[in-house]
Amino acid sequence: FGGFSLLLWIGAVLCFIAHSILASVQEHPSNDNLYLGIVLTAVVIITGCFSYYQESKSSKIMESFAKMVPQFAVVIRGGQRVDAPAEALVVGDIIEVKFGDRMPADIRIITASSFKVDNSALTGESEPQSRTAEYTNENPLETKNLAFFSTNAVEGTAKGIVVATGDRTVMGRIANLASGLEMGATPIAREIAHFIHIITGVAVFLGVSFFIIAFILGYYWLEAVIFLIGIIVANVPEGLLATVTVCLTLTAKRMASKNCLVKNLEAVETLGSTSTICSDKTGTLTQNRMTVAHMWFDDKIFEADTSDEQSTAIYNKESSTWLALARVAMLCNRAEFKTGEESKPVLKRECNGDASESALLKCVEMSIGGVTEYRKRNPKVIELPFNSTNKYQVSVHDTDDNDDRYLVVMKG
Repeated sequence: FGGFSLLLWIGAVLCFIAHSILASVQEHPSNDNLYLGIVLTAVVIITGCFSYYQESKSSKIMESFAKMVPQFAVVIRGGQRVDAPAEALVVGDIIEVKFGDRMPADIRIITASSFKVDNSALTGESEPQSRTAEYTNENPLETKNLAFFSTNAVEGTAKGIVVATGDRTVMGRIANLASGLEMGATPIAREIAHFIHIITGVAVFLGVSFFIIAFILGYYWLEAVIFLIGIIVANVPEGLLATVTVCLTLTAKRMASKNCLVKNLEAVETLGSTSTICSDKTGTLTQNRMTVAHMWFDDKIFEADTSDEQSTAIYNKESSTWLALARVAMLCNRAEFKTGEESKPVLKRECNGDASESALLKCVEMSIGGVTEYRKRNPKVIELPFNSTNKYQVSVHDTDDNDDRYLVVMKG
């Protein structure tokens, strides 16, 4: 009912008024004004339905994003571990999380074992952040003993106590601030409002002018009123609203085919007139995924083959140096493929673990294969996890090569 639709509604009402006046003074009045009023009403209703359908469809998709919130969390209640819905968590609950889990609430870490979280969605940090029970900073976003709702655990395990849930979490407060912003008029809405003012002024000026001229020429006052209404309605561009709505809808459909969801039709034009876009990099412009590009062994730099068939590999896969390097990449590595990913190409499989370790895992899986089985045959005895101070990771393994000695592998 707002904007240009209001102008069409006024035009339709004036048409019905003009037809009523003619019907009251003439026995067989012309139905032109009646038909025009019906057409204007139909245009407004149909274009309104177009906009409603497109925006309601987008709203349903947006609502489906709510399903991305973790549904269950492992809670310790009465000394028993139970799976509780995330929305049933309360402050003071003790929960357990492990790598691959999404935080169901803001928690304070009680105990942790090589625990790291991906805070890229919250702070933009691309590297996983370690979390311990140690209080390290007054800033909640910087201290190491807090993990936040909706962030992902990428390594290790932890136990923590819930300190905030729902809208009281850090992510919840950010969402509330974002939803509370006042929305200004879009560029196309401002242009249409300006156009309506011009059209209204011109239409009223011409209508009043012809009304006065009709009086001067001696027309009956009812005929002068019909002139007034006719001139005003004639200056209303009936097809503009339908044309704009259809164009925006078609553009929104084309953008949807490219995985770009348009929640508001007017946003299509706004995007086209945007001069500067400020965007988070990690997870938006980039996918926080890594791939091995080059390898150095035998005093040479080799380009890694990133094709699933490994048809363009230019290095000797039987080289003892390459096999030793691959053994380190397989064993000194905490990343692992998620279950149910076996049928997918290696590069497209989802992994639990750090992005760089996932890249090493995929590289040796494509080149040699059977990483999971190899790890089972060479079980890990003990490990020194990577940390920012030492900048290396060491693990000790039993081997299946009939050698009683332990194997020590290190990367850094």
